[in-house]
Amino acid sequence: MKYLQEERLTKGTYHKDEPTLRVLSLGAGVQSSALLLMMKNGKIKPADVAIFSDTGNEPPEVYEHLEFLEEISPIPIHKVSYGHITNDILNDRFDGYIKIPFHIRKKDGKMGIGMRQCTKDYKITPIHQEIRRILDRQRLRYTSIEIVMGISKDEQTRMAYPEKEWGIHCYPLVFNNITREDCIEYWENEFNKNPPRSACIVCPYRKDEDWKIMKETKPKQFAEAVEFDYFIRDKSMTGVKSYISWHGLPLDKVNFNEKQDQKVYEEECEGYCGF
Repeated sequence: MKYLQEERLTKGTYHKDEPTLRVLSLGAGVQSSALLLMMKNGKIKPADVAIFSDTGNEPPEVYEHLEFLEEISPIPIHKVSYGHITNDILNDRFDGYIKIPFHIRKKDGKMGIGMRQCTKDYKITPIHQEIRRILDRQRLRYTSIEIVMGISKDEQTRMAYPEKEWGIHCYPLVFNNITREDCIEYWENEFNKNPPRSACIVCPYRKDEDWKIMKETKPKQFAEAVEFDYFIRDKSMTGVKSYISWHGLPLDKVNFNEKQDQKVYEEECEGYCGF
């Protein structure tokens, strides 16, 4: 069978014609759901396994959609987790260190953004650990692991070379000029519904428009984010205050109808960001 070609990034030296393992990094969002469906329909070379790394803070609709994916998937879906990202912070698992890149207001009033550690710890590391478990190996040297990622043509700046010499990052959507909107249309044509957007409820990369929709249509999720936003206010470095919103205001005080030049844009957390 002839499959769609893929953009492949690698810096390793052990890669073979046939990989040791082919993995779909499954975030259960738009792009990775489309990839799974394309594998099911014979458009893209199937993976041996899909891995969903659960942060514990996905919206309920993502978990519901994941159950549907498990029903239709032609390959096994493994669910892994490093922990519950918000509970870990609430319970001070990391001694005051917040791993989410919240927006911070410094002593001089200027805004900045914290270090992004959540993707590596809650997404990438659990996936790598599961690959080792599947292959029953402590180290992956002299292997060749393809990781298929749901990054579309309009997000190609998020493509990255793998950190590990055994890794091959595969981007079939980018190589074939398939956009996020194309993925939505492909899924709609098959199931007459949209996959959800995959991102933590408290993700600081959300746009104002998305917060507005959450506030108006998902009040429980918004209330959860507001409560967490107040909790983190004084939990980061000395002399700074943390906010979920880029406005540097409490989330429930932001006017999401006000048009402003937002400098931080939303990303879908599709399971693996090529850290």
